[in-house]
Amino acid sequence: MKRLKTYFLHFIISSFLIVVPCTAAFAEPAPEGFPPLPPGQELPEGDSSDKKTCPPPPPMDHDNIINYRGSRTYNETLPLKVTQVKCKRIAESVVCVEVFFNQSINPRSVKPNSLIINNSQLPFGTRFTFNKKGNTIKTKVYTTGDSFKLRVQDIRSFNGFLVEPIEILTEVER
Repeated sequence: MKRLKTYFLHFIISSFLIVVPCTAAFAEPAPEGFPPLPPGQELPEGDSSDKKTCPPPPPMDHDNIINYRGSRTYNETLPLKVTQVKCKRIAESVVCVEVFFNQSINPRSVKPNSLIINNSQLPFGTRFTFNKKGNTIKTKVYTTGDSFKLRVQDIRSFNGFLVEPIEILTEVER
């Protein structure tokens, strides 16, 4: 058994010593510059009719960061508005708040001062979650009341529209 292991080890080492120099000897140098673009994807030059074949640029936020996460899209004509608010009690003093919008929102624009509960902003470090489409914010709020005043402000969509500040008196579901 020991002799078999020794032969196998010699076989592996000799194979490595033969294969590596051969591949280096037959390798071709890379061509200078970048490879050409595939047919139909050439960059348009001067002529404006060629520019119609180029796809529109992807949506960017104010930091010029492209976001392809989920199925978020932007709409250039509609202003950003709150469409619905749901509040559900999940513990004695914890309420889950969901805010729905008419289009996808930029997650970087949602801060603790974006949602004001009873004239006080959410604590620093509050976590927000978003649905796949990007049009819903979900967070937990610590309150014992059955209703509270919710103010939504300073939230942007991907096309840069700012939500109109709105105050909503919300009822907590059980």
